[in-house]
Amino acid sequence: MHVHKLLILLLTGLILGTSCAGTQRAGEPVQGVPQERMDLDPMLIKAGYGPDAVLDSSEVFNRAYEAFSARDYEEAVANYEVIIKYFEESRFYLPSLYNAGLSYERLSRWEDAATKYTQIIEKFPEEPDAKDAYYRLAQAHEELGNFEEVVELMTVILLRPELTTFDRIEAHVRRSKALMETGSLDEAADGFRSVLNINEDAPADQRLQPNSHYLVQAYFGIGEVYHRKVLQIPLVLPPERMGADLQEKADLFMRSQSHYIKALSFHHPQWSMAAGYMIGKLYEDFYADIFQSEIPDDLTQEHIALYFDELRKTLRPLMERAIQVYEKNLSLSRRLPTAQDDNPWVISTNQQLERLKLYLNDPITQKRAERFVLKGRSVKDMWEPVLVAQDSVDQALSRSKTSNQNEMKMP
Repeated sequence: MHVHKLLILLLTGLILGTSCAGTQRAGEPVQGVPQERMDLDPMLIKAGYGPDAVLDSSEVFNRAYEAFSARDYEEAVANYEVIIKYFEESRFYLPSLYNAGLSYERLSRWEDAATKYTQIIEKFPEEPDAKDAYYRLAQAHEELGNFEEVVELMTVILLRPELTTFDRIEAHVRRSKALMETGSLDEAADGFRSVLNINEDAPADQRLQPNSHYLVQAYFGIGEVYHRKVLQIPLVLPPERMGADLQEKADLFMRSQSHYIKALSFHHPQWSMAAGYMIGKLYEDFYADIFQSEIPDDLTQEHIALYFDELRKTLRPLMERAIQVYEKNLSLSRRLPTAQDDNPWVISTNQQLERLKLYLNDPITQKRAERFVLKGRSVKDMWEPVLVAQDSVDQALSRSKTSNQNEMKMP
């Protein structure tokens, strides 16, 4: 029992030193900012016309272009594929490959899109459109979960000498996101920092605005790297190791929170919402990790019950802080013009807020969390419908068994 009294004392000091700082005001916009790819729909490449244009391919290309403009992507793909199959020597061939890739993207047919962009890179390596194809191919591989391919593609594109500041920043962000998904957290953090350094060192006419999509995403990415490092440290005995690991988790926690707050401060409709959600999640994850820390095998049931009660009281400020952050994030969403109720971060915030309030105030949910921890499960598992149902069945069987035993003991 003395082990966990030490843990609780350590936690009390850490919680009192942990706070969600206020947001910072974004800097003044910088003039001469290049247009971001992510802000607009991908542009169609419309081929020019001349005396040597093939009439049939021209008509097919125009039909495809009109279908794409009308958002009839199935029709657009059908026409672009005709040109790709039968008019390889036509001037419409390259734009048809690119536009077919865009059409497949809109249909969420990411493998087909990747095939088209790969063809551009292989057949037209020196064309300007080949550079853009690298980024679109990286996007397709992100959607497919092929993060190693994304790292390789963005490493190759960064070697091209003609890249603008914006091109380099986008490549580093995509590469760093993929590195994070492959588990290369330190390299990912270095990549996100490179984004901020490249922009700071860029000529004034190429520098992105402070609230640019990719700059805000870089701050968010660094916060997420530290967040993942927090989750990688389990709290296990002996007490000396647990105390040191807890301090390391707390240090990483503060670094993660600092970068999330920086991303939040720019009020970007996507990444600020994401950062607000992740700050709340950071508190919630920290609570869960501590709540499910290793318990000595020799504790009695009575001591375990007392331990959980004392730990829950000590950790309550973390849960209350998480709830406050989630509520503020929802308030922010109502002030951002493009952050609607169907925004995935708004949906996730609402879901987590409902769960946390239930966990904080519902004794049945609290006891379920204790049972899950004692069975070696994560606290987060208690929201899985199948596991909750199984726990309810187990509890019913246990009560029935106890009732039968009590009846047998009666005279």
